[in-house]
Amino acid sequence: MNRDNIQITMDRLSELLDYTAPAAPAGQTVPEEQPAGPAPSPEEDLDRCDRVPGGTNVLLYGVPGCGKSWIIQQEYCGDEDRMERLVFHPDYTYSDFVGQILPDITPEGQVRYAFSPGPFPRLLRKAYRDPQREYFLIIEELNRGSAPAIFGEVFQLLDRKTAQGADGFPAGTSEYAITNGAVASFVYGDAKHKVRIPSNLTILGTMNTSDQNAFPLDTAFQRRWELRLVENSFEGHPYAASRILDTGVTWQAFCQAVNREIVDRGLRMNSAEDKQLGAYFVAGAYLHFDPAEDDPGADAKKRAAARRSNRRFPEKVLKYLWDDAFRFSRESAFDLERCTSLEALLRAFTTARGNRRLDVFQEDLRRAMLAAARDAAAPGQGR
Repeated sequence: MNRDNIQITMDRLSELLDYTAPAAPAGQTVPEEQPAGPAPSPEEDLDRCDRVPGGTNVLLYGVPGCGKSWIIQQEYCGDEDRMERLVFHPDYTYSDFVGQILPDITPEGQVRYAFSPGPFPRLLRKAYRDPQREYFLIIEELNRGSAPAIFGEVFQLLDRKTAQGADGFPAGTSEYAITNGAVASFVYGDAKHKVRIPSNLTILGTMNTSDQNAFPLDTAFQRRWELRLVENSFEGHPYAASRILDTGVTWQAFCQAVNREIVDRGLRMNSAEDKQLGAYFVAGAYLHFDPAEDDPGADAKKRAAARRSNRRFPEKVLKYLWDDAFRFSRESAFDLERCTSLEALLRAFTTARGNRRLDVFQEDLRRAMLAAARDAAAPGQGR
């Protein structure tokens, strides 16, 4: 933002509020930028110290609900003190991510302009000043915002050293440095210090491959990341064998039958497999059937609460299948004579009971679900 424009805006605001900032005491000036928190002592050389190596950029991608965030929590970092988690979205900007210079009022009543850091320099400073611990910047939904615009010149820092170089920086440090006085002042206490991502800071991004209206990531951006496909697996799944409401079909049997239909039929579109249901697309609580909905002895409030609870699964899963996964090939999944609209689909499913709920699906798909459920219930095959 242009400093002259900021000053003009503040002057006009002061006129409207009839406010005049007190003059600084003789011999003193108002500082433009001050690093937050204590700076390292002059004796410390945190650029050349023994630092944890191996920092990198990893982009985890897969179908919705395949467990990307869970993998981050389990395999990379579960310590909130060593991570910053944020979500990109269409209105997220460089100023949100890196920071911006904003007017501030000092305790003495003076107006000054100070750098307000975003999550990137905040974690950068933590990692720089704590060389023996790993830190993680987690960016959920990376492609829901304009990543190149949000990163700005930070994009240059994503190139990482693969081995320690002659400059003494360990593997995982940014290969190239950038100049940013505001960030450098905040992180290093020196506006002239070159900015680098240290080797003990890893950036983790997540991305749903099926997102519509998302911002595409160009090749130059993607090549700076290690890409990791998160497989859509039920191995070790805590509620794979849980039945859907009062039906005899388990969550795993339902998912596998639907996903097979998506992949085998192709749905007349590119990357059909991206539309699959993730193993963790719904929480286990969404599968539980509350019988109070049909209990005439229950009071009205309890029955209404049960009805809302029992609608969570169809409202989330069936709506996704109707509006997104099978949007261009609904006849391959649904009985369109019975279900002519999403409203009719939800009504038919929620008013039926037991396996009759499955009548909303096309006959072959319904049989595949029931067959998978029978196989799972066979002796030696689990529940």
